[in-house]
Amino acid sequence: MMVKQKQTGFTIVELLIVIVVIGILAAITIVAYNGIQQKAKIASATSDLVALNRAIQAARVNENKTLLGITGTGCTSCSDTSGAKFAQAIDRISAASGANLSKLKNGDPWGNPYSMDENEGEGATPCASRDTIGLSIVQSGVPAAIVPFYQC
Repeated sequence: MMVKQKQTGFTIVELLIVIVVIGILAAITIVAYNGIQQKAKIASATSDLVALNRAIQAARVNENKTLLGITGTGCTSCSDTSGAKFAQAIDRISAASGANLSKLKNGDPWGNPYSMDENEGEGATPCASRDTIGLSIVQSGVPAAIVPFYQC
């Protein structure tokens, strides 16, 4: 009489089911991780703009000048492809406000430079244009900030 040996291990069907389940869980995790990463970048950019806005307002009060008078750079977002004008403007705002804004020189969380238009006081009616700060490339969920009037 022959005795059958009991085979141990997994069948191919069981292995395939486990692989499919692991693949589904990995896909769900990757999608969730990307969403969280994007939300973190949006929060970081928004926080940067709020900090810059506050520093601009403090610098205006401390120096008793418009933003253009503080930075002396004009529209840093208009023709500043190298980022040198923006870096200079950040240094001057930091010095006038006492805030450390050096992180902003590296750009937004997506690797693009921030945008700043120092136009308050330009033109025939000084209160027609406001200073604006924002992202040079618009990202969904990050609004541009309009700095409140100082001289008006």
